[in-house]
Amino acid sequence: MGDLEVGYREHVAGAASALYEWLSSTTSEIEDEEDVRNRVYKYYVPVYEEVVARLRSHCARGRKPMVVGVSAPQGCGKTTLTRMIVDMVRSTPRRFIDGVSDGNVTAATVSMDDFYLTAEAQTALAESNPTNAMLQYRGNAGTHELELGTKTLDALAQINDAQSSISLPRYDKLARTGRGDRKPESEWDQVSAPIDVVLLEGWMLGFEPIEDEKARAINPDLVAVNEHLKSYKAALWGTERVAWWIIFKVQDPKWVYDWRLEAERKAGGGLSDEQVKDFVDRFIPAYDAYLPALYENPPPGSLVVVVDKYREVQMVSVVSNEHDT
Repeated sequence: MGDLEVGYREHVAGAASALYEWLSSTTSEIEDEEDVRNRVYKYYVPVYEEVVARLRSHCARGRKPMVVGVSAPQGCGKTTLTRMIVDMVRSTPRRFIDGVSDGNVTAATVSMDDFYLTAEAQTALAESNPTNAMLQYRGNAGTHELELGTKTLDALAQINDAQSSISLPRYDKLARTGRGDRKPESEWDQVSAPIDVVLLEGWMLGFEPIEDEKARAINPDLVAVNEHLKSYKAALWGTERVAWWIIFKVQDPKWVYDWRLEAERKAGGGLSDEQVKDFVDRFIPAYDAYLPALYENPPPGSLVVVVDKYREVQMVSVVSNEHDT
């Protein structure tokens, strides 16, 4: 084992220990010491090391940032994972990636939520589809500004060659008493070259449209959503944009009801329990329609994270081919 690899192993051990200590002192939901240890060493660290391994291969092929798609049902932990992995990535000396460079690895995050329509545009969409419950609020395919998403991801893809800075759009879910609105451009995040890793996360990332009749059988409102979905892959997560995937796998998407309610309460949101249920009701048809295919045939090389009802990780594994999860 060379000096660089020894240094890297020491770095991982130190980062994991620091994360363990931080979680032990700040995470109220996890009181059992073994739970904290499992979360760090069986979850965050394996995912982080997979990111590093893939980044080493990616950087050897060029300067374009490596975009990782993170797909997971709402509330199951993808945002927390994204934040933790980004922090660990940013603490990684770049020499552990290419063997020579100074400084640390750089990372940026983008959420599908950041591409939601403005409140004005969402209101117009709802008014033009008055009988479609799935298009009344943000969330489903059709409620995003795909042009903004494409423009943002294209700018990130070129940021290193252009040695430029760009603004990443951000969305405020608590605006308008929980109905949400895009933040003004003056409040968008600025990122500058070089960027090594981009984590693109979203609840519907990787969904593939189904036949219209199948959509209609699940829910008539899903037909319009399914039609909108046909434009998403090319705009946001085609193979030319996303290098590889982290996919959260859950047994029952209806767990989202509890997870979404818990998240709303933590964020101090303006939605009542009844409003949260009404909100989640509008997503369940999409989960029923699209999750089975994503789980059965994830993109080759995907890292699949299996979580239970309590968001505890049961397994982390790499898909060896399109039929093996």
